[in-house]
Amino acid sequence: MVRTPPPDGSTLTAARGGRLDVPELPTLDPGITLLSTEERATGPLQALVLDHLLLQGGEALWVDSHGHAQSQLLGRLAPSRRVLDRVRVARGFTPTQHATLVERLPERVTPNTSLVVLPAIDGQYRGDELPREDGRELFLRSLATVGRLARERDLPVLVTRRRDDEFGAPAAAATDATVACERTEFGPRFRTEGFETLVYPGEPDGTVQTTLAYWTRILEARDPIHGATATPDEDREPSVSSAGAEGVW
Repeated sequence: MVRTPPPDGSTLTAARGGRLDVPELPTLDPGITLLSTEERATGPLQALVLDHLLLQGGEALWVDSHGHAQSQLLGRLAPSRRVLDRVRVARGFTPTQHATLVERLPERVTPNTSLVVLPAIDGQYRGDELPREDGRELFLRSLATVGRLARERDLPVLVTRRRDDEFGAPAAAATDATVACERTEFGPRFRTEGFETLVYPGEPDGTVQTTLAYWTRILEARDPIHGATATPDEDREPSVSSAGAEGVW
């Protein structure tokens, strides 16, 4: 973590040609996009999901694993709490539960679905609940379902891996695009084949905020560009539409 007080809006802009631009985030195109990070991807993942919903509208279907869909964190990130009502989460805590949720995804997709999210897509299949080969087979089956869903419904699917190793390699092989998020001395930076974030200067000593507040400020700055008209309801606790292992979104 780089130490600095939370930046104000002006620290999250970059001058280009004499004008100020808000921070840029990569867009999510139809197909499977792998978000690759050097550490746990909760902040960058949630920022990309909320930015996509603000930009494209619609709902996100989120099959959670290892606690990435945290309501409190999403509530802190979202510039408008109403956008959280469009994040529909189901959680699988075992390999079979996760595989069942993935299997049911095609029937849960509606014309209003604009994004599918599967963090740690390999995570539940690595445990001791199943022999390694059975877990791998179930993982590959789930990955194939996700690939068909992305192709047949022309949907963006955002995934992360628990670990970058031989077991998780099929997830990378199945992706259509990779978004790398790396920590630099100037703060987090997204990179894709045709995109790289700008560097946003922070305090006079050159430090920037790399905690959750960083992603909050980015989304607050980008919210007017998306044309969001919803206003926060300060009396309501932030929440996401959620379900447990039963798989009913």
